[in-house]
Amino acid sequence: MAASLQVRVITPEKVVFEGSCTQVQYPGEDGLYGVLANHAPMVTTVDAGVITLKQADGSEEHLFVSSGFAQVARNELRFAVNSGELEGEIDMERAERAATRARERIAQSKQSAIDSIRAQASLRRALMRMRAKRRRS
Repeated sequence: MAASLQVRVITPEKVVFEGSCTQVQYPGEDGLYGVLANHAPMVTTVDAGVITLKQADGSEEHLFVSSGFAQVARNELRFAVNSGELEGEIDMERAERAATRARERIAQSKQSAIDSIRAQASLRRALMRMRAKRRRS
């Protein structure tokens, strides 16, 4: 049996996931990070995207998270993120509507640079939500 580590994903509103995993992959500023049991201590940023949690039975759980931080210490991986949703909680229609709205905002020619950056971030979050949901579909 593979060694495991304790994982906790929290937002300001709730605990999104808490459990034991053999492997975790998550998006960071420098690309994807992978964490196994007994990983060296570290703190990193977390980018909006999909966290993949591999459990001891070989099953995988996927969840969408927005930006935040991750900390590895004493065989525990803790995520503190602004928002997070398990793949089963993601409303595809809502995510698709958000992506459409963001694309429309990006296409507007008279918007400011700040509005463009916000619209691009909104589009990325919507697309990552859809990616998390489609992993099992």
